[in-house]
Amino acid sequence: MARSPQLVDVLKAELRIKGIQYKQLAEKLNLSESTIKHMFSSKNFSLKRLDKICEILGIEISDLVAQYEARTPKIEQLSIEHERELVSDAALCLIAYCVVNNWTIQEIMETYALSETDCIRCLAQLDRMKMIELLPENKIKRLISNNFAWHKNGPIEQFFRNEAQQRFLSGSFSGDDAARIIKLGDLSDKSILQIIERLESIGELYDELNTEDSKRSFTKRHGTSMVLAIRKWEFHAFKKLLK
Repeated sequence: MARSPQLVDVLKAELRIKGIQYKQLAEKLNLSESTIKHMFSSKNFSLKRLDKICEILGIEISDLVAQYEARTPKIEQLSIEHERELVSDAALCLIAYCVVNNWTIQEIMETYALSETDCIRCLAQLDRMKMIELLPENKIKRLISNNFAWHKNGPIEQFFRNEAQQRFLSGSFSGDDAARIIKLGDLSDKSILQIIERLESIGELYDELNTEDSKRSFTKRHGTSMVLAIRKWEFHAFKKLLK
C-alpha cells in the first residue's frame, strides 16, 4: 500500500486511544510481541494483516484513511508567485484545473494531447507548490482544502478577466443547463449585503457539489463555469447625463 507508513501512524494512535498494548494485540493475532513491535517499527504491513488489526479495533481501513486525510495539512490559497506560474504555462494551468477536479493522469491523457512526460512534469511542479502529493505509480493526492480560493484580483482572476470573461459572458445561455440572470434596479446598502450573502452561499453550494461529483466517473462530469457578480454600477450613457 502506497500510504501504509502513514496509515500505521494513525493505527498506532488508534491503539493508544483504545488502550490496546502490543502484547495484547500479539495475543489476539497469535503472534509474538517482538513480531508486533517489528511490524510497527518497520511500518511494513500486508493488507490482510492491516485489515485484521482494524477488525480487532472495530474500525474499517477506510476509517484509517479518513483520519489520515483529516490530519494531512491542506492549503487554502497559493502564493501570488505560484499563481503567476500557472498562468504562464497553459499545460500546467490545465493540469492544475484537472487536479482540483480530481482527474487522474490517465483521464487527462485520454482527453488532452499531453504525453505522460508532460503530465508528470506538471504534476511534479504542482507537488512543489504543495497543491498535490505525487504518489508512486503517478497517483495524485490533492492537498487543497474544500474552501480553496484564488487571490482576489490576483494573476488567476486577472487571467480570467483578460482571456475568458468576455467570451464567457457573451456566449449563448439557452437550454435547461444554462442560465444568465440580469437585474437592474436601485438597492440600499442593506439589500446589497443580503444579495452578497446569498451569492456566497451559492458559491459554497457549488464547491460542495463539485466535491461530491468529483467521486463520479469523469465521463459523467462536464466542464462547468459559474460567475456570480454584483456591484454598484450605472450605464456609462447614464453617467454622462448626471449634473
